[in-house]
Amino acid sequence: MKLLQSMGLTHPGTVKDVNEDAILAEEPVFVVADGIGGSEHGEFASQTVVELFGELARRGAPSTDDVVECLQQAHESVRRMQQERSCNAATTACGAVAVRMGQAAYWVIFNIGDSRVYRMQGRSGRLEQVSVDHSHVQELVEAGLLDEADAETHPNRNVVTRAVGADDQFLPDYWLAPVVAGDRLMICSDGLLRDSDETQVHDIVCRRGEGPDVIAHELMTLALESGARDNVSVIIVDVADDDDAEVGNTEASNDLTTMPGSRR
Repeated sequence: MKLLQSMGLTHPGTVKDVNEDAILAEEPVFVVADGIGGSEHGEFASQTVVELFGELARRGAPSTDDVVECLQQAHESVRRMQQERSCNAATTACGAVAVRMGQAAYWVIFNIGDSRVYRMQGRSGRLEQVSVDHSHVQELVEAGLLDEADAETHPNRNVVTRAVGADDQFLPDYWLAPVVAGDRLMICSDGLLRDSDETQVHDIVCRRGEGPDVIAHELMTLALESGARDNVSVIIVDVADDDDAEVGNTEASNDLTTMPGSRR
């Protein structure tokens, strides 16, 4: 039985000619990278991230250390490309990698930049953001200088403060969460939510009875019909909801653990 089912889609949107997003949905590795707008060769930076994570997926049985090392290698590769091409390439990167710890399965969730990872736990029907944006407006929110409602329309909402390829701003965050039967993850670039109504996004993702392929296509349709001024990427991952699946049951603890190396 297949433990994880997934669907990933990416689209340049309705305005931009170049898609600087890149995605990977190859069990057990799921990644979205968003080349930073305005930087040269952003599409090459994002592709570097997913290529290295693709190699990790094909090696099989990744560990938490492998995930951290892979992201570090991506950063170093983008930095080398900057020097070789005399360009200012950079990218966000977020994702989830399923790893084994003894007999249990866990997600290693990571983020650097303002792409996002969401999780719907088991049959809860609640979609919650796991990752924390590394953006100018998020720092204002955390400092109490801006409320979350105003952050969505702030003129600097797309200014990121950490990125793969940024000289002194390579500061990823990592979380560890049990893989629970019935879980659903949504991994997306900020383009999915830029013009789409978040309530509609929530309602689509939280619909049960439809697989990742249907959910991902409906989210992409929503984004494009809403204007999609930015590149749009989304990955939906479902964990098998089956008594025989070798993952935690729906009563398992869903607490997130911040991994060493995260810098909040």
